[in-house]
Amino acid sequence: MGNDDPTDAALVARVLEGEAEAFGDLYDRYARLVRAVLQGSARGDAAVQDLTQDCFLRAYRNLGRLRQPDRFGAWIVGIARQVARERRRASRRDRLRFPGSESPEAWSDPDQDGSLEVAEEHESVARGLACLPERERLAIHAFYLQEKDAGQAATLLRLSRSGFYALLSRAIARLAANVGRAEKEA
Repeated sequence: MGNDDPTDAALVARVLEGEAEAFGDLYDRYARLVRAVLQGSARGDAAVQDLTQDCFLRAYRNLGRLRQPDRFGAWIVGIARQVARERRRASRRDRLRFPGSESPEAWSDPDQDGSLEVAEEHESVARGLACLPERERLAIHAFYLQEKDAGQAATLLRLSRSGFYALLSRAIARLAANVGRAEKEA
């Protein structure tokens, strides 16, 4: 978020005044983070996208109930955690799952340019990220993928700056171990 970008509170106010496009800005700002929360509870990009849409739909419908508009990021992450819990409960009840079944996206050519190795590396990292505990996954997504500075990411995760760096360090070490383990098994 640059200096010219409106704050979350300003965007929320604009949405509540009827400017639906402002909600698109909130979506653009937080969609990656929401997907990171949901990554461990759904298989495949399509399922994560569907759950992400559900989170933002719930947020849009309940935006008038948000008491602290400047904390929209933390609020939408809370909604994502709830959706992830609901998804995990529903999948536990689903008795008709077939082990090893994959989504149709896994069958298609992952890389049009022929760089299968890069696609496999990306998939390996994505699987490693999905195995991380939620807070570690969020730390990596906020800092590296959303390019938030350490202070912003720490605030989002309700940590001190040093606590965030400690969490990020553990996350990176665990991710490297997960990816290394997956490469040895392959």
